Amino acid sequence: MGATRGLTAGLAAGAVSGVLFGVAMGVFASVQRARLEARDAQFEGEPVVHQGPANHWAENEARGGWLVLTASRLAFRAHGFNVGNAPLNLPLTNVAQAESTRSLGLIPNGLRVVLRDGRAERFVVNGQAAWVSAITRAHGSS
Repeated sequence: MGATRGLTAGLAAGAVSGVLFGVAMGVFASVQRARLEARDAQFEGEPVVHQGPANHWAENEARGGWLVLTASRLAFRAHGFNVGNAPLNLPLTNVAQAESTRSLGLIPNGLRVVLRDGRAERFVVNGQAAWVSAITRAHGSS
């Protein structure tokens, strides 16, 4: 826009587009939270220990969705906008450790769950320290 209509028009269009995109993402996030959040502190018949929005790295796809920790498992449910929507269930008896990581080597929002067989599942979460602590506590009591 700035190249064809001038710098002022380009800056104005960029600002308006940014605001509209931010509002659209906020609405999307609210709808997804309401749809995916475990109600009544129950998830598929189990009490919820910790939950929140997350991305799960499945091969080369970052699947957006909801991560739920119960006393017996760590479960990820992808929202419908992903190519791969298969649920992920990690029994806590299979978890060797949970650790904080950095996404792209820079952003401190990664969660790495190492399984007893050596495989690792990677997530992007809000409050990674709280996730590590909750998984460690739940794993110790399972």
